[in-house]
Amino acid sequence: MKRKEAEVEINAGMNTIEAILHDPAQFITNWPYVVKVKGGKPVIAEIMLPRFVFKFRDTYEFEFHEDYNSHIYDGKGKKGSLTVVITLREWQKSVSANVELSYSGRGEFFLGKTLEMLVQGIANNLKELAEASKPSTVSEKTEKAILEVDFSDPMSVANFLAKAKMVHSGLYTIQPGGFLDVLGEIVGKVGGNVVYLSGITSDGTSGFKVLVRGSEILAVEVRNGSEVKTIKVRGEDDVREAVELLSKISGAYMVNAWVPAGGV
Repeated sequence: MKRKEAEVEINAGMNTIEAILHDPAQFITNWPYVVKVKGGKPVIAEIMLPRFVFKFRDTYEFEFHEDYNSHIYDGKGKKGSLTVVITLREWQKSVSANVELSYSGRGEFFLGKTLEMLVQGIANNLKELAEASKPSTVSEKTEKAILEVDFSDPMSVANFLAKAKMVHSGLYTIQPGGFLDVLGEIVGKVGGNVVYLSGITSDGTSGFKVLVRGSEILAVEVRNGSEVKTIKVRGEDDVREAVELLSKISGAYMVNAWVPAGGV
């Protein structure tokens, strides 16, 4: 059995970090080398561990456990097992997270460097997700500029991204009519007043952009093949049209979320 570990200092509260760790499906989705994730209990994740010209690919069923200060993701695959244990220790101004990875199975004697990169990537991902979840203070001028984004104008979107930071990324399987549930889940996680979401399918043929403020939908763009529909919400009719358009989104999308940050 191969064992590797990494440690990071996280400038975020313990509650923020534990909320991320208590969502195994979303957390595992963001690990390096993860190809596909589905299910919740257990989480089923397809992971491809590269080594030179070889690719050690397996599908694992992860069970989540926890004890006093550790969070355990115990994965059983067809060709081996992969277990990740994250132990937290709270300090006065930060939290340290020790990540230990154990792997046994096909190719374990060749995967030392790959497993080292995997465990360091998991640690870094936890740090980035937790620190990005901290609320940020944004000037009124910056927020106003971002609210004026026009999805039909590529320069407007580029200007928006220059004043925003990505705070969340993950693979979501959106059920027919279930987009608003996913939207609410992500907005709740990132905790920002103004949130911009973009999503794209793995083949790049379909995608969407959504700008929200609180519970308000401000702008929508949905692309399906060569057909693109853009709505700037200004009244009740626009709201109904935007909701109807979003309800038609379904399938697997890589979704990214941004919140305002920086000056104008």
